[in-house]
Amino acid sequence: MKVFQIKKSFKKEFRRQIRLAVIAAIGFTIAFAWKRAVFDTFQNYVSRIMDVPAGQYLTEIYTALAITLFGVLLIFLTSKILKEK
Repeated sequence: MKVFQIKKSFKKEFRRQIRLAVIAAIGFTIAFAWKRAVFDTFQNYVSRIMDVPAGQYLTEIYTALAITLFGVLLIFLTSKILKEK
């Protein structure tokens, strides 16, 4: 009987992991689709604020930093809102 319980438990966990992998793949696909649009938008704002032409490598570094800070803030807020009780 214990073998059947292990088999059932394995099937349940396997399905959970497959579902998680599919969700992650879809999320990465969506992120890749939006990558250029988000980067260009942030780069436009950064180049205006820093008064640096948009084509320079320094603007890309500042843009990556701005996106990183925004992402970390978004992750922090999301984790606070969706915190398990």
